Amino acid sequence: MKPSVFIIVQLCTFLLLQSCAPKEQLPEPYPVDSLGKINRWILDSMRTFYYWDEAIPAKTDASLSPGEYFKSLLSGEDRFSWISNQADVLPPSSTYHTYGFHYALVQPSGYEGYIGVVMYVNGGGAAARAGLERGSYFIAVNGEKMHAGNVEQVQEWLQAPEELQLVTANGSWSPADTVTLYPGYLGENPVRLTRTFQSGGITTGYLYYNAFDERYDDKLLEAFAALKQAGAGELILDLRYNTGGSVAGAAKMAGMIAEKLTAAETWAIYEGNHRQGKRVNSLQAVLNTSPAAAGKQYTALQQRRLPLQRVFILATGATASAAEMVIHNLKPFIPVIQIGEATTGKDEASFTITDRRVPKQVEWTLQPIVYKLLDKNGQGGYSNGLQPQFPVSETATLPLGAFGTGEDPLVRQALTIIYGPAFPGVPQDLRKIPVRTIFRSATSAAATAAPVQIIDVE
Repeated sequence: MKPSVFIIVQLCTFLLLQSCAPKEQLPEPYPVDSLGKINRWILDSMRTFYYWDEAIPAKTDASLSPGEYFKSLLSGEDRFSWISNQADVLPPSSTYHTYGFHYALVQPSGYEGYIGVVMYVNGGGAAARAGLERGSYFIAVNGEKMHAGNVEQVQEWLQAPEELQLVTANGSWSPADTVTLYPGYLGENPVRLTRTFQSGGITTGYLYYNAFDERYDDKLLEAFAALKQAGAGELILDLRYNTGGSVAGAAKMAGMIAEKLTAAETWAIYEGNHRQGKRVNSLQAVLNTSPAAAGKQYTALQQRRLPLQRVFILATGATASAAEMVIHNLKPFIPVIQIGEATTGKDEASFTITDRRVPKQVEWTLQPIVYKLLDKNGQGGYSNGLQPQFPVSETATLPLGAFGTGEDPLVRQALTIIYGPAFPGVPQDLRKIPVRTIFRSATSAAATAAPVQIIDVE
């Protein structure tokens, strides 16, 4: 009997789904009870598509609940595959996707508890509506001040989809106000900021790009066109909170950065299991998979390409998936100067598997890792993260610097390399307060679980 695995192709905020059926049949008998059917569907799907399919046990315990059964099939190397029924077993989530903000818990010298620092705010989400912004402080959650003894409880509150109260604080850590947040996150234009710096006849473009969301690819092309019109010959690409998304979107960005990356050049190699094999994809082949017309043709990227000899990319532990792919896969074509921290280390791609039979028999959704991602030379293997040439932490001192300014330590490092330490846009005395970083929500496994988005139709 053919395994009942069905994949669909559709555009979501961060993912596209594959449309094909497994090529190999699995042995009978096929279970007839409800739990057995669900778990067999999970097993068939994983044996067909899962990157670590050979790690799946030969004998499995089909009496387990679907959530636990799925976990029993996973490789010890797998950090990102997940299952959900949208009821009691939910996909990975985070404070950002629940309330619309990333935060860090830090401890200033001499301060007994922890201070919450808002690192990034989703435009139009719950945090933005409550008046929070990058650099805002909070000292209590749901009435409890934060300290070593309750940090796990605080983290649970900050990502639970329930009403949330924060006590905000001023720069001296004194209480300022109490704000109430209700779950709320909105999709947003990932082009959050563009600007230029100028000195000594050199124009540097800056682009803060938050996600590879193809619904806004026209905005990405507009941003590069504007930087080219401004005469940018250097580029600072800020991907510090970009958890990935579309492979085609990443290819479009790369095509506007590297002159040597032509339409026929290999942009990505997908390495799957013994059933899926290895697939070599040219830049244009990847562009062809995009459902967004903007930038789908290589000539459109050529028209907006910046005249770069190198590119500066700002990254942190929250930089994942397609964002890491841009950093890694650009290196054969142009020198990449990475500033910040080691990235997440998600050198993998996944797609969503759902049951499309009519009538539908299984209400579960699988998101297994399916491919390892390689560059044009077949190089990959950055599961420990991509390491920066210039290590810089944005949470080592307070107050935070604004994105796209010399007050931000990552941007300041890039500007110093480009213009030297005397560049007027780089403050020399910022009077920063050193702090110890305890936790950062943006670098948690849930926050970086957005899959690389691939169309792969047979």
